Amino acid sequence: MSRMKEDEFKIDIPEDRGTLDLTRRIEELEDTIKGYDFLLTSLKKEIFAAKKIASEIFKLKKIMYENEKNKNLLQGYKKVIEDLSIKLRKNS
Repeated sequence: MSRMKEDEFKIDIPEDRGTLDLTRRIEELEDTIKGYDFLLTSLKKEIFAAKKIASEIFKLKKIMYENEKNKNLLQGYKKVIEDLSIKLRKNS
């Protein structure tokens, strides 16, 4: 035990002062803020990934549209070639 002077009086204050302890509340709020920061960062990453996927889907839809357009064009050319072939056979 440490040596105390006669006019000193030592009181042991417990660390846990209950739910009204300001230091404890500040630490809890800081932890909450850290949690929100983590969530925000995670959501930003997910939004970025979702935008990237949406961009890829848009590109694929555009390719699909152009492919369908080319199919229709090809069918039209095929029909014209068939019609011309029939006319040439009749005239020969």
